[in-house]
Amino acid sequence: MLKALPQIRFLMSRPELVADRDQNVTVLIRITPPEAESFSGKRPLLNLSLVLDRSGSMEGAKIQRAREAAAYCIDQMTAADRVSLVIFDDEIEVLVPSQFVENRSFIKAHVERIHARNSTALHSAWVQGGLEVSGHLNRDAINRIILVTDGLANVGLTNTDEIVSQAAGLHERGVSTSTIGIGDDFNEDLLIPMARSAGGNSWHVERTDDLQSIFATELQGLIAQFAHRVSLGLIPADGVRVVDLLNDFELTDTGRYKLPNLQSGTPLDIVVQLKVPAQTVGSRLRLLDLKLGFTGQESGQTEVVKDFLEVAFRSEADVLSLPINAEVDRVNAMLMNARARKEAVRHMDHGDRLGARRVLHERIAATRLACALEASAPEVVEELNSLGDLYSALESDRAGNSTRKRLAYGAFLRQQGKKK
Repeated sequence: MLKALPQIRFLMSRPELVADRDQNVTVLIRITPPEAESFSGKRPLLNLSLVLDRSGSMEGAKIQRAREAAAYCIDQMTAADRVSLVIFDDEIEVLVPSQFVENRSFIKAHVERIHARNSTALHSAWVQGGLEVSGHLNRDAINRIILVTDGLANVGLTNTDEIVSQAAGLHERGVSTSTIGIGDDFNEDLLIPMARSAGGNSWHVERTDDLQSIFATELQGLIAQFAHRVSLGLIPADGVRVVDLLNDFELTDTGRYKLPNLQSGTPLDIVVQLKVPAQTVGSRLRLLDLKLGFTGQESGQTEVVKDFLEVAFRSEADVLSLPINAEVDRVNAMLMNARARKEAVRHMDHGDRLGARRVLHERIAATRLACALEASAPEVVEELNSLGDLYSALESDRAGNSTRKRLAYGAFLRQQGKKK
């Protein structure tokens, strides 16, 4: 049986380039892991620690929904999985030490004991969750902390850079972290970088009723995980230059891009912009070589997939006669919008609401133009509605923590290849 590997596709607005001139070229790189059915499809084992905030601000619906979401999570796990439950306010309590999920009723009975109390020792609670997972580290499993909070780290270590650095270090030792922020008062400038550096996801729960669906999405992603420790190397041809990579992925020490974990059957779209020197009519050029490295979730082995993009050069009239791939322009626009959301956040942080509105207004117009061929596509309609809602919020006194979080999380999800 052949090894199932991700498929790589290179897409451009038109499949060939105009000869006899320098040009900027937008390339959509689509990485599609195989469907679970194409390899063993065996569900990976889970080794999770649920780290739940029980500070005073969680009182009422928040703590109730957190209990329900934790119980839901436990119900989805098998007896071969491990789970621990850490709760925190200004004190840390390991409510359920790491154990196999063999007695769900026993574990869920402890979940029902969670009630809101005092302040927020976020860092220490996360560390304790890491100890629970690390104490039973399984290289064949997905070892992850899921941190749920509605507040700021205000007890113990509170320095964002230090916490993010520690999260990255724990990830290097095999334990990833996902973060879930509830409401308007948590620190997205901590939770998003923390998850990004730790190989996990970051979620914003605007309505407490959505908490269980966020847990469901997180678990579905874990169960579908095809590969982790994913990196991308791009090697341009002589004279060709990588101008930009719109996803804004962080770099490894060797200059490769750190990619999100790959999920079975779920494409990851990456947009790179190249500067290409003039070529003669009729010539062909191998623009770009690609190396995709990853650790297979099932095999535990390091794998490398190589591919390359080669294009032909023709006259301008011939190229313009070719069909346009509207999908490339759409994905490019969505990633440009992600950057615009981050720019709008920076304007908000400087008290410049007008500047934030201007950025969004420009991107609404640019998106309509770029996506004119797909104006009725659901993703385009949803994106324009989202940008319009944010613009309207910035026009009124409603623009505050909630608007900032919507901007920040929308940017993060887009750049990680997830739909907003």
